[in-house]
Amino acid sequence: MPAASDTSTLVAERRIPEASSVPAGATVFWARRHGFQWPWDPLFALHCAATVMLTGGFTLALALHVHADGSRAWAMVLGGEVLLLAVALALDAAVVLRNVEAREAQAQARNGAYEFRRGVAVIDVVSSECGVCCMRAKIGTRHCKLCNKCVAGYDHHCRWLNTCIAAANYRLFMAFVVCALLYTLLALVCCLRAAACAASDLPRFRHALWSAIGAEVLPTGPLAAITVTGFLLVLATFILADTAVLLGLALLLAFHVRLWWLDMRTVDYLALPHRLRTTSSWLAT
Repeated sequence: MPAASDTSTLVAERRIPEASSVPAGATVFWARRHGFQWPWDPLFALHCAATVMLTGGFTLALALHVHADGSRAWAMVLGGEVLLLAVALALDAAVVLRNVEAREAQAQARNGAYEFRRGVAVIDVVSSECGVCCMRAKIGTRHCKLCNKCVAGYDHHCRWLNTCIAAANYRLFMAFVVCALLYTLLALVCCLRAAACAASDLPRFRHALWSAIGAEVLPTGPLAAITVTGFLLVLATFILADTAVLLGLALLLAFHVRLWWLDMRTVDYLALPHRLRTTSSWLAT
């Protein structure tokens, strides 16, 4: 009969499947509490970088508009843009930080001896017992192997947010997608208008640019040309990034609207045979 120390060693050896968002050597006792918990999924890191980049692009376009066009209409547009940005960032953080773990699992001790097997569901399909969380799962509850916890009303694990989207944060998630879509659209309009200003009236654009960066004297010569060209390249980069993000968010929103119309969850849609899918599955990764 094994000693207590041997049993604890055996339990400690039970590790969860390796993944980029799972700590190296993590055992079944590890669980992700929220999306900001380390380690981050590479797509979540890309999401944070894109957020900083798009915010920087909007700030640049905002500074140019303030110094180039003081009309009341554009002031209202830019004010709405700032409000959308604040709401989108708040919703983003709310989705990532929301606890989606099933309440039943929070009150149960974990089974340290459970061994993960590829292709085998953690929750038994007959008894509905979770092999890790030691609880009887309700309808709609699934055990996420990337977060290593039972999630009530599970929809999908979003690698872009490094957390699960479920009943507890699904409405926040959809509100974030809508706000981010509107913000990206307005940011793209602002960047395009700044680019149109540069194309139609370059002296006015240069004046607005120097005013925006706080230059009291307008420089001339090669340095001025290089600086203006550099800002135009940065603005073009923001326009391309805005366009890509806007397209992705529009497709994601359309995908979830279709799921709502069909009364399905993402995980149910992905379980369908491939020939029945009419929307790309990468949207739910």
